[in-house]
Amino acid sequence: MKKIICSLCIICFITLFPSYKASASDMAYSVKANLPENQRNKEHTYFDLLMKPKQKQTISITFENHLEKPIELEVNYNTAQTNDNGVIDYKGTKERKDSSLEYELKELITGDQIIKLNSKEKKEVPYTITMPDKTFEGILLGGFHIHKKEKEDSTNQKVQIKNDYSYVIGVQLTETENKVTPELKLNSVKPGLNNYRTTLFANLQNTTATMITDMTVTAEVYKEKSKEVFHKTVKNNQSMAPNSNYDFPISWDNQSFQPGKYSLKLTAVDKAGHKWLFNKEFEIKDDAKKYNEEAVDVEEQVNEDFIIKILIFALVFSILTIMFLLYKKK
Repeated sequence: MKKIICSLCIICFITLFPSYKASASDMAYSVKANLPENQRNKEHTYFDLLMKPKQKQTISITFENHLEKPIELEVNYNTAQTNDNGVIDYKGTKERKDSSLEYELKELITGDQIIKLNSKEKKEVPYTITMPDKTFEGILLGGFHIHKKEKEDSTNQKVQIKNDYSYVIGVQLTETENKVTPELKLNSVKPGLNNYRTTLFANLQNTTATMITDMTVTAEVYKEKSKEVFHKTVKNNQSMAPNSNYDFPISWDNQSFQPGKYSLKLTAVDKAGHKWLFNKEFEIKDDAKKYNEEAVDVEEQVNEDFIIKILIFALVFSILTIMFLLYKKK
């Protein structure tokens, strides 16, 4: 019996434990930030630098190829953004710059963006940071996004799905130790689709040069002149990069969008205890019906206002008909 239990445990262990060889072969290279003297926290593995206005400094990253064949690495330095899942993103996926962002990291850093490594080669590559002329409070946050550049095979016409493993080395630049109080704004509120499901999007914007972390957002939607919650969404562990915005999704519970006036009550509380409360009225117009057609699993709703109008019309028509018949009878 003991042998059987032991064998089952070994099988479970082999099944559940990730394969070391697979991950090692996929990660064919490694990168390392070489931390300078003005590193604020030596325990961090990313660049956390205390700098001065107009300061020009060269930092470096060590790249190492673990393969027997040459490889090419693509390096992009991006300003941190907030993706629509409420997570700080260093890939620079959003092309549009936030309206409150004064300095972009790609404008402050220069250096090679294509790194060629021979078989088993290890190379230290310099990058130059040039700080803005004007003093600023808070932090500039971003990172080096590094991934292997794959050569396109023109002979293979079939679409192949490949895992794109990448590294991110964070960059945090600051000039003072003064703490900045975060400020949150609620901008537009509009209907749309999230994974082909009807969703209301509330655009939240962090207008200050500091991070907002571990934020809980509670959103409640009400119909006009109603105190009953129509739709509600609560999300925890939301984070925002400095001077960034994202569309917070509010589930419409697979219901179709109905034209009309609504109001949104949104509350956000972060880890530091900062609290924001917003109340915003908005209107869903007829053009939102296109989302109903594209959405999946939409429950058709009856427009209550339309029903009330029909009932009123029917009642008035009935009264007029009765009055006409009585008059005719007399």
